[in-house]
Amino acid sequence: MKSTWYKISLTYLFFAATIGTLLRSIAYVPLPLEYGHLVHAHSHVAFQGWIYTLLFLLLTHFFIDQKQVLQRRYPLQFKLTAFIILGVLLSFSLQGYALYSIIFSTLFQLLNYWFIFSFFKDTKRQKKVISLRFVKTGLWLGALSTLVPFGIGALAAKEMSGSEPYNALVYTFLHLQYNGWFLFVVLGLFFKYLENNQIYYQFKAAQRFYNLFKLAVLPAIALSFIGMQFEKLILPIAYFAALVLLIGIAFFIQSSFKAMLHILREESKWVGLFFFTFFMAFIVKTIIQSASILPAFENLAFHNRPIILAYLHLSLIGVISFLLLALLMSLKWLSDSIITKIGSFFFLLGFFFTELLLTIGGLGLSYYYLGLSLGSLSMVIGILFFIVSPNPKA
Repeated sequence: MKSTWYKISLTYLFFAATIGTLLRSIAYVPLPLEYGHLVHAHSHVAFQGWIYTLLFLLLTHFFIDQKQVLQRRYPLQFKLTAFIILGVLLSFSLQGYALYSIIFSTLFQLLNYWFIFSFFKDTKRQKKVISLRFVKTGLWLGALSTLVPFGIGALAAKEMSGSEPYNALVYTFLHLQYNGWFLFVVLGLFFKYLENNQIYYQFKAAQRFYNLFKLAVLPAIALSFIGMQFEKLILPIAYFAALVLLIGIAFFIQSSFKAMLHILREESKWVGLFFFTFFMAFIVKTIIQSASILPAFENLAFHNRPIILAYLHLSLIGVISFLLLALLMSLKWLSDSIITKIGSFFFLLGFFFTELLLTIGGLGLSYYYLGLSLGSLSMVIGILFFIVSPNPKA
């Protein structure tokens, strides 16, 4: 596997961010394609093109030796996946959910199953340290999430799109994606980074954190159903999940707080900043997720579009993407050049600025669409600098 292939992942992030900027700039820039089609393209390319492909590269780098990489044909898997995602991008942009986008999405899932099968087979004899436990749990959750779209498609065929059962399945799919397999895998990569660099963390606290989050991940789906007609039936499950998540995040802090201080001391300023942003975003995201069970926050959590978008971006950018970028920098795949530093500045500025505007807009204080567009553009510029940053010399 070539480390420079991470730029393929960054290119897909650039596409996703550019589409997102266009969607936020609809009042100022005419959209070249239908709004709904671009929304689907944005989410699919962010999930599959950016997060999935980079997780593929990092998992094979950290857990699979070179001989296994060649025997199991991981490079071929990656190339096919990257090509299929290009089809996903084009088909969703041009036609939304239709024949060709369904074909490309199905091909992507088949390649995903191939990767999961290969990874489990190649790591079955490895010691089940905390990092590998997180990763394998995440992959199982990812495989489980691929079953949900069949139910979504069946309800859509019965013209039940927008109904509560339909929305419940959509929320379940999204939860299993970004609170399930994305989150568990990046947490596994975080602990693998600590293990490989011999950075101390409290093992027992980390083990309890893993067990509690594994226990809560499926019941926490109930947190997405608050406000629906069957809310009373799932409230006990939702309260249980919220409590377990809060206890779990306390053990996460206990396990890795000293490790985070070590990273801030020993790593470069930008690497430390990306790791610290991930660390704090994960804590805040989990607290918000648990607090959504409270009646006082129900309207904000489930009916306030700016707050919902702020939470989603906190999860997918603040937690997942910042951890991935921190690892790229720590591994020296993304060079420590002035171009990378400029990119880091623009990306961080755009993220914090858009999160601030979405939050204050959701609270009814003010809401500047132009500011959101400029903040999104700042992230696009940052990603572009990452892509053109020179590769470190061998």
